[in-house]
Amino acid sequence: MMAGGKIPPRFGRAWRLKSVRDTKAVIDIGSNSIKLRVARKRGETIRTLVDTTEVVRLGQGLEQGLIDEKTMKYGVDVVWRLVRLAGEMGTRPRLVGTMALRAARNAEDFVRRVRERTGIAVEILSGEEEARLAWLGAIHGLSVKDKNEGDMAVFDTGGGSTEFILGSDSHIMESTSIPVGAVRLTEKFFDSDPVKPGSVESAREHIRGLFAAYGLFCRKFSPFVIGLGGGVTAIASVKLGLSSFSSEAINGVFLTRGDVDEQVERYASSTLAERMKIAGLPPKRADIVLGSACIVQCALDVLGVGSFQVSINGLRHGLLVEMFGGGR
Repeated sequence: MMAGGKIPPRFGRAWRLKSVRDTKAVIDIGSNSIKLRVARKRGETIRTLVDTTEVVRLGQGLEQGLIDEKTMKYGVDVVWRLVRLAGEMGTRPRLVGTMALRAARNAEDFVRRVRERTGIAVEILSGEEEARLAWLGAIHGLSVKDKNEGDMAVFDTGGGSTEFILGSDSHIMESTSIPVGAVRLTEKFFDSDPVKPGSVESAREHIRGLFAAYGLFCRKFSPFVIGLGGGVTAIASVKLGLSSFSSEAINGVFLTRGDVDEQVERYASSTLAERMKIAGLPPKRADIVLGSACIVQCALDVLGVGSFQVSINGLRHGLLVEMFGGGR
């Protein structure tokens, strides 16, 4: 990545050029990571050109309500680098923030610094809008029309929140954003190495309590389910034993409750150093993957299903679909 700083004259001139009409970009500023996706539309198809992630952990320590200064500076630097990368590809990215920026009392300071550094405003999405866009990305990112004629559900596990959306292929019936994510859960329950006995069940009780408090759908049904988020893709990558991350291999994979249960047991009985050696598990996600897997377990319980399909497309893809005015 390029070093931070003010926009140099050469880059400034390029920035004033018209964006490539069929290329657009989104930067998603999340609780665990900051992600850039650049895509191009050809006919009715949206094709990803760049998809990159940098772990920043803006959501770490938010029990005190503040993003710490070191993390804030690093986050602004990362956004700057990704804005430059998008600019080199001929597009001005749309910047959106999710749970960490909804929750932090000093989020306005972060947003101000990003605007001063890049000239672009950050949109802080509501939980409902985040859920809607995740749904849009998921149903455009997988061929689900022929697999289910009734209810479909999407869940999206993040670092600071988890979104649930219920609907059909044509519309959303209801959605909710619940303030439980892998970063927050890890801080609260999994702060020892290895984790303490009983901590997994305590974490699951906490998750189930939040799901109940938010009245998650309040009924039993068995829809076709799509799972999104970095934790979900990490679980799929471990199941496949991938030597390196492959979105093509992961997208569309089915995971069963047994797959998830097995990984929870494995992570709970491993040290962090041992987890970092597990084939398919991104090392930077090794410390929070147990939290993600516990959320997935509870999601499958509340949805009343024993399996789900993995999608690599969620919020960012949903934004791109809207920006392009539709597409596959």
